[in-house]
Amino acid sequence: MKLKNKVALITGAGSGIGRATAKLFVKEGAKVVIADVSPEGEKATESIGKNAHFIHVDVRKEEDIERMIKEAVNQFGHIDILMNNAGIGKNILIEKMDAEDWDDIISTNLRGVFFGIKHVVPFMKKQGGGVILNTASELAFVGDIGWSAYAASKGGVVQLTKVAAMELMKYSIRVNVLCPGPTATPMLLKGITKEEKKRIEKLVPLGRLGKPEEMARGALFLASEDSSFMTGASLLIDGGIIAKE
Repeated sequence: MKLKNKVALITGAGSGIGRATAKLFVKEGAKVVIADVSPEGEKATESIGKNAHFIHVDVRKEEDIERMIKEAVNQFGHIDILMNNAGIGKNILIEKMDAEDWDDIISTNLRGVFFGIKHVVPFMKKQGGGVILNTASELAFVGDIGWSAYAASKGGVVQLTKVAAMELMKYSIRVNVLCPGPTATPMLLKGITKEEKKRIEKLVPLGRLGKPEEMARGALFLASEDSSFMTGASLLIDGGIIAKE
């Protein structure tokens, strides 16, 4: 098992990529803290079983993230892996987007990642190392109509990951970023029309949306010793979108 005796904390693990990753991490021997703002987090925890623990958290609030980190350490003694995965997206044209939507997306997708890194680092330094895994998107590298705030937030996550990797490598803390392409998660499927779904599928050279389980396998690679010579790197699992650009 690749994560035997490890403790992983995953935000946004109530559904989608986070939930699939939590299940896979437990299968690979880890104890997992499922952190989510939605009641779906509790359901996910119950379905995984005794090796999962639920914490309610709103990643837009620094005090919530600080409490989350401390509670995870109190529950399992340490945190070997932090996956800053919580995120939201809204398809809105720039001229129709208001400040509230912009701020909500940036606060969740980028600010929340920053505070996750900030507050886990003291614990990882004390224990002698760890792995931080951030979730971005292929839209950190390419543009698409209606995704301005989402793309901006994910581009910020990629750059934040690089800086964090440079700052933290001397403490044996590796920081990488998972960049999924369009994935069939509840968030995506509920947030777009059938026509938009078809349009997105046509953009993917492999001709379909990715599966959360496919992204989870990428997360496992970055969280485990299989990626021991990687830090500050972006792992793209995008069905070929970037290859054609």
